[in-house]
Amino acid sequence: MDAVPTSAMPPPFPAPADAADRAERFAQALLRHAPPVHPDAGFFAAVIGTSLAHDDLARSGLSPSELLELIHHLFPGALNGHDTALGPLRDQLPDYVEAGLGDPQPGFTLLMRVLLDAYRAPEPDTTPWVSSILAHACLRPDHLWRDLGLSGREDVTALLARHYPGLVCRNVNNLRWKKFLAYSAREHAGLAPAAAPGCGGCEDEGFCYPAAA
Repeated sequence: MDAVPTSAMPPPFPAPADAADRAERFAQALLRHAPPVHPDAGFFAAVIGTSLAHDDLARSGLSPSELLELIHHLFPGALNGHDTALGPLRDQLPDYVEAGLGDPQPGFTLLMRVLLDAYRAPEPDTTPWVSSILAHACLRPDHLWRDLGLSGREDVTALLARHYPGLVCRNVNNLRWKKFLAYSAREHAGLAPAAAPGCGGCEDEGFCYPAAA
């Protein structure tokens, strides 16, 4: 599998504190426009907030049309201009709509989508957006939970269990989720196991792949 161009990847280590603080503020601002109880609101707010904090909406893994659909579906009112905390979202959207979502590893993201579609739960209408986010997050060199702006691995586990319960049950060896998803995607396609494209830049590559260290 070809390596992901480093120019397309953000730094492999945690974002500076100011970026993390900005991401949290954006996420909280989005949640003010969410339904009172929605199991995915916090996840999507964290992903979009983290992308805004990096001034890169493509980082979300959502195409412009997906992002707009998600916002209108889950955060109605976020784009109406009354919430000044979300001004950066309104400022960044036009350029993102014009530029679109690039994909440096379309072969890998296709394998991921096929896998996730095969195991998706029948009910959540937000699952296709989750699949887009996960497929692109595996291209980046960081722990999946941290890359998504979540609090820890348990948040990823809960997300996967909600949207792909049959897939979670297959992780009997308790692999890191990015490694497990990449291995499973290739196995599902009848291919030999290989690391996710982003794993090569992760600080814990030697832990997950000791033979390659």
